[in-house]
Amino acid sequence: MRTVLPLAWLPMAFATLGAWLDERRALGFTIWRSACRGAGISLPSIATFTLELLPTAVIGALLGGLIVLAAGARGRGGRARGAFAAHAGCTVAMPAGLLLCASALPWPLMLAAEGALAASAAAIVWWLTRIRKATYLRDGLRGVSRIPRAAPASENFPVTNLWNPHDCN
Repeated sequence: MRTVLPLAWLPMAFATLGAWLDERRALGFTIWRSACRGAGISLPSIATFTLELLPTAVIGALLGGLIVLAAGARGRGGRARGAFAAHAGCTVAMPAGLLLCASALPWPLMLAAEGALAASAAAIVWWLTRIRKATYLRDGLRGVSRIPRAAPASENFPVTNLWNPHDCN
């Protein structure tokens, strides 16, 4: 769980860095925000203006997502599950973040809201993807277990407790 939240925030941090660079280069974020508000907050206008006015922010978000996927591919088990949860949290938070950016909220509050949304979505997905023993009922109540049990050694090697005189030769 320790790596899930930083991985969920990584694409957003790279997108923020890219938006800052676009703002410094050509007032990209300021113009983007004004254009989105002027055209009306709709998904087509946000998508068009984002790709045209904030290209470095888009590249940063994609690069952050690629790093999250690489972290999942590199790890096994918990790392892969954490990267999946972080990617899902980012997928939920990015569209909501674009709508928040185009709103009248101040940008620090908007970044905090998007970070909280990404973290909570990632934590929920991480929690839902773990196998919990408490979800399985007792074998006697249900009849069949979902988890296959290993055969006890006595089934493979029967113990009869009888002495065989031919064993000592």
